[in-house]
Amino acid sequence: MKRLTALIFGLLLTTVLEGQGGTLARGGSGNAARDTFRFVVYGDTRTHHDIHEKIIASAVALKPSFILQTGDLVADGSDPQQWERFRKITKPIRDNQIPYYPVRGNHDTGGRGFENETPPTIGRNTLYYTFDFGRLRFIGIDTEEALSQGSVQYSWLKDELEKAQRDKLVPIPFFHKAIYSVGRHGCDFELQRILEPLFREAKVRLVFQGHDHLYYRTNRNGITYVVTGGGGAPLYDVKPELLQAGDVAKSVHHLCVVDVQGSRIHIVARGLKGEVVDDFEIPMPATE
Repeated sequence: MKRLTALIFGLLLTTVLEGQGGTLARGGSGNAARDTFRFVVYGDTRTHHDIHEKIIASAVALKPSFILQTGDLVADGSDPQQWERFRKITKPIRDNQIPYYPVRGNHDTGGRGFENETPPTIGRNTLYYTFDFGRLRFIGIDTEEALSQGSVQYSWLKDELEKAQRDKLVPIPFFHKAIYSVGRHGCDFELQRILEPLFREAKVRLVFQGHDHLYYRTNRNGITYVVTGGGGAPLYDVKPELLQAGDVAKSVHHLCVVDVQGSRIHIVARGLKGEVVDDFEIPMPATE
């Protein structure tokens, strides 16, 4: 039990299971006073550990309420030594008692290293889950597990998005394989076909993704999609032929700093030296 507590990054959460995925009860709709807070998002940390260390130092210095990680924590999820190094690099997060919420990437499969890093849930599945903070409901999706219509995870996701609307919370999905991207992997059209209709129906306005090792922002059908895969993996070139008007893309190691301030969400992507890669806002979607 002590080892498990250490591995969950100091998350002191009350948890309940709903369906097959986990729901982490933290600062949800019963805590409407949390209108102003900050969180950090980054991903794809698997290779250059010195860069990952700098990302962690920057993130901790920002004193976020929590951190999201969009997958590919390590290069080989079946290698215990890589997980041990990952825990060493991320120790400052635990030391500062900052909750850390990862989703599984394609490199994180094999063994049970990732499951040990996932926030605690009661039940069989810790690979996809939700948690609430202020007026937001964060939905961690596992793109390494079946997401076809009729699958267990698909039914869970549809239910969670519907519950967010009923609970008057703003849903923010985050996951690894990008349904819109302009890097080496490009768009995952199958996931796009499955996920985007659910997002549109639930009035999702902001989505975080990983997988391509770069920064990318695009607005498709009223939804802002951000690829943040610059946490330490080798950078990918931007494919300019995939860009559309209004897109922002750069091959750069970075993290995203998100400030929720009343009726707006302000996102700044920053490079390793603090330089601004992108700076934009989206209005807090109405939940009435």
